[in-house]
Amino acid sequence: MPPRLPASTAGLLLALALALTACQGSTPETGPPAPTVTTTPTAPEPTPTRPERPSRAADVPVRPAVAEPPAAVAAPTRVDVDDLDVTIAVEPVGVADDGQMVIPADANVAGWYEFGPPPGSESGTSVIAAHVDSIASGGLGPFSRLADLERGDQVTTTDADARTTTFNVVSVEMVAKSDITWHDVFTREGDPRLVLITCGGSWDSAAEHYSDNVLVTAVPSP
Repeated sequence: MPPRLPASTAGLLLALALALTACQGSTPETGPPAPTVTTTPTAPEPTPTRPERPSRAADVPVRPAVAEPPAAVAAPTRVDVDDLDVTIAVEPVGVADDGQMVIPADANVAGWYEFGPPPGSESGTSVIAAHVDSIASGGLGPFSRLADLERGDQVTTTDADARTTTFNVVSVEMVAKSDITWHDVFTREGDPRLVLITCGGSWDSAAEHYSDNVLVTAVPSP
């Protein structure tokens, strides 16, 4: 079952709607009208003028007041885990109508959450998720081996510009779906990191999903 999260776009629209609703209350009461002043205004004293001084702008080097923004990072297209001999294609995904992250139906394809930062960004968490198995893939997918990763293993992402970014695994967790705070995972703030997600644990036939999620957290290699 894909992780459930708030859609950033929908959240902004909701916040805007609430703000507009708050502005539609009753008109605030006003005080009595101010009395009309009928006295003739006095002309102001003339202000002495100062002689103009020649500009010396040419003597001062001009530099932009704001630093140039960092170059945009392209979307990831592939994830490689050499320690497990795993390679998986990646495509951008968004949020479904039920508020959950869209996961490609084929377990051989992972989804990168396109409303978050891509791998290689200067801050925030890049989230890439895939099904552990699927009918479309005919069985287990590459991310079924995420639980075999160990601290210090390397994960490499490749983006649409053929740029690669290497990460070192810092944690591998299997957590019950009900215990995960997704707000802490889907964040654009903080140090850059990569989180790989798939399902794990036992299959719940009644709920039609696995009991747990496997989360692999990795940070950029020094």
